[in-house]
Amino acid sequence: MKIPLLAAALFLPLVLSGCDDAHSARIEETRGRMVGTWLREAEFEGAKMRMVVALGQDGKFSEHAKVVAPDGTTESEHYSGEWSYDGTNFKRRYLQQGGRQFSGGGIRYATYQLTLLTRTDFTGRDNREGREITYRRVSEGTEP
Repeated sequence: MKIPLLAAALFLPLVLSGCDDAHSARIEETRGRMVGTWLREAEFEGAKMRMVVALGQDGKFSEHAKVVAPDGTTESEHYSGEWSYDGTNFKRRYLQQGGRQFSGGGIRYATYQLTLLTRTDFTGRDNREGREITYRRVSEGTEP
């Protein structure tokens, strides 16, 4: 059976639209699962780092980081901005540091290819630095 060219031309956008809708629904479902508070812990050159990131449903994030140097001195910092998930990458756009807007037009980004998302953890690949990072879900109010 031949489908007239006009009918096929009218039908194709409906099929593609259905695919787009399913893809968008998967993105939104994943994004919804990412909302919450997450902890990342790491060690480098004898220093220990703890970072707590709260991802809001509204696309905003708050990040508190604490680094304890080998000599016991600590440094803490607070960042905030906007976050998104595009179906492949978890992205953060940093807008504030210590409650102040970044000056000089400096906009900072962090992008990780999401490789694993469970109820309790997510892992992303930092392709720029060639490393994997893992976050663990924690309760709201957790401190770094």
